[in-house]
Formats: sequence, C-alpha cells, structure tokens
Amino acid sequence: MVPAIPIVSLTICVFSGFLIFTKRPRYAFDSIYAVFTICMAFPHLGHLLLHRWEWDQEFLRFSTLFTFTYGPLLFLYIRTLTEEGDSFRKWDLLHFLPFAILEILFAVHFFREGQEEIPPSPGEWRRPEKGFHFAGAFLSVSMTVYSIWIFLLLNRHGKKLRDHFSNIDSIKDLRWMYWVLVLFMISTGIHWFLEWVHVSDASPETFNPRVIRGAGVLAFSVFFCWFGVRQTVVYTHRELDTFKGRKSEEEGPTDPDEERRKYEKSGLREDKIPEYLKKIRDYMQNEKPYKESEFSIDSLSEGTGIPRFYITQILNETLKTNFYNFANEYRIKDVMNALQSSSEEKPNILRLALEYGFNSKSTFNTSFKKIVGKTPSQFLEEVSEVA
Repeated sequence: MVPAIPIVSLTICVFSGFLIFTKRPRYAFDSIYAVFTICMAFPHLGHLLLHRWEWDQEFLRFSTLFTFTYGPLLFLYIRTLTEEGDSFRKWDLLHFLPFAILEILFAVHFFREGQEEIPPSPGEWRRPEKGFHFAGAFLSVSMTVYSIWIFLLLNRHGKKLRDHFSNIDSIKDLRWMYWVLVLFMISTGIHWFLEWVHVSDASPETFNPRVIRGAGVLAFSVFFCWFGVRQTVVYTHRELDTFKGRKSEEEGPTDPDEERRKYEKSGLREDKIPEYLKKIRDYMQNEKPYKESEFSIDSLSEGTGIPRFYITQILNETLKTNFYNFANEYRIKDVMNALQSSSEEKPNILRLALEYGFNSKSTFNTSFKKIVGKTPSQFLEEVSEVA
C-alpha cells in the first residue's frame, strides 16, 4: 500500500513550484522558493517510488539527503526577502557544502559497495539500525543552527520595518514565517527524538518513524507552500525605477550590515541636520505624501532628495522616533483636525483613517491610542461635548 503522506506532500510541492515558475514578475526569492519546493519533493518522491513502483532503497537514500538543503534554502529565502542588497552571493554556496559532500560520499558508496548489499523485498522499508548515525545527527545539528539563525533574521527584520514603512501588514512583517519557523523547529525536534531512539535502549518497534517524520514534513510543506505562493516583495523601492542601480556617493554605506553600524560612520554632517529636517517637514506639510498608504522612506527620500539613510539617522537621533511613528503622527494630526472641523453629527472615523493613509482599522486605532493617549471614539466624544 502506498502511504498517503508522500503523495499529498509531493503533489503540493510540485504544484507550488509550478505556480512560482509561471509567476510574473518573478523575483529572486521566488526562484529560491521554487528550488526549495523541488528539494522538499525529492524525499517524498523516493518513498513513492519505493512503495508504488518498487524501486530499490538506494534512490530513497539519495533523495533523503536533500533534507540537508532545507535549512540553507529557508535561510536564504528569508534573507532575500528581508535584505535590500544582493540576492545571492557566491559565498552562499558554502551553505550547501555538507549536502554536496554527502551526495558525493553516497555516490562513492553506491558504485563501490552498493551492489554487494542484499536488497530488501520489493517495496519493503528497511528500519535504520540501532546506533549512532552521523548523517542524522549532523542534520539535527544543522536544522537547530538554522532555526536560531532564521529567528534572529526575522527579529532583526521586524525592527528594521519601522524605519522603512508607514504601514506594516502581514506581507511586510512576514508574520506567517514565524509559524513556518515553529513547524521547522518542531520537525527539528522530531529529528532529535529519532536520533535519540537510535542510540538509546528504547524499542524502535513501538512506533513507525516514517509516520512521525512524514507528518511533520507534511505540515511544514502545506503551510510554507500555501503562504509562500502569495508572498510578494517587502521593500517597495525595488519596484521604483528611480532607485534601480542608483548609488549616490553621499548615501554613505549601502550594504545592510554597514547600515547597522554606528551613525558617525554615515558621513552625515551635523551642520546639515537642521537643513535636512526643515526640508523633510516642509515636504510632509505641503505635499502630504503620507496620505498614500504605501508611503515609505524611499518615497520620502525621492521627494526630498535626501538619502534615506540620512533620514533614518535624523529621525532616530534628532527626533527620537522611527519612520513608522513619524508618518503616522502626521496622519493622526490630520484625522483629529478633520474630526474637529466636521459638520457631521457622527463622522465616519474609518473613512477618515483610510483617506489619510492608514490601511486598516486596527493599525489606526493602535497608532491613535499611542499618540493621543485615548481611543478615536473617546476623542470624538470629547469633541462632541465641546461643540
């Protein structure tokens, strides 16, 4: 009987990869996603070929080695989404060195010794022998390291968003990736448990490790494929032609790692701060760019001609705020003025919030309470009492 888990997982992975390959426009992170789905499909294909068409164990062993690409590919996918620099660097190939080495060792073993082994019955699954398994232990360590690395990357991304956008939604903050990471860590825990069983006195006959591992991989595959297909670019300046390939000398460091260094290395002269700040405020008051829900620090930089890194530094150091709060303060101020001057008996607060650049009711209510110290309804009641 063919297990259902490999069939379902393989179908989901192949279909998701096909959708991404036909997607237009397709970005670098989409290509990494497509490669990831193919690598996830290989172990399922190995199990399917073993049970359905009675292939031997060697292809299954070959295909399961693709699990060593999961951590690197998930890390590169998130890094490509959250960073604004080069999408893929030559040094990134080092992430796949363990996978390449293991595949080479497998090939050597297969051609030298594989034919001498007594094959199991057609379609029969062979339970791993008791004892220490280097490949399995190394995979568990690798997945643990990448889980921690990915968590730090997502955490850093969440902090950086508030210096870049005036509205933050689930697409930008990659909220779904935290759940993917949880499932990935659960799968990591399953691998650790199975490796413990191999070296412990626990009887391996009391459970089927294929079902345990397969269920974890299936849950991860479904969640990652479903949300990954819907993911789009995070940083809108990638889509602005004016920023493609433009590197101004006065922008200072442009590498994401360089941007996080101390501000004294940015090249911003202290005597230019008042001039830049006045230019920023005049632009915000006169042009009201924040009324666009997609208003970002790239748009402000383009409108004022001030490098965005300088804007971030001025907001953080001089005004003690970030771009997210800075833009929303202007929006809230305009909404308050509109409520105070409204002739309607009961103004539509949500309509005003959307008109002045907010993209959701929850974001508006949270920002209003933080800036004003009361909810929009409480403020409206006070305005009505005064009137």
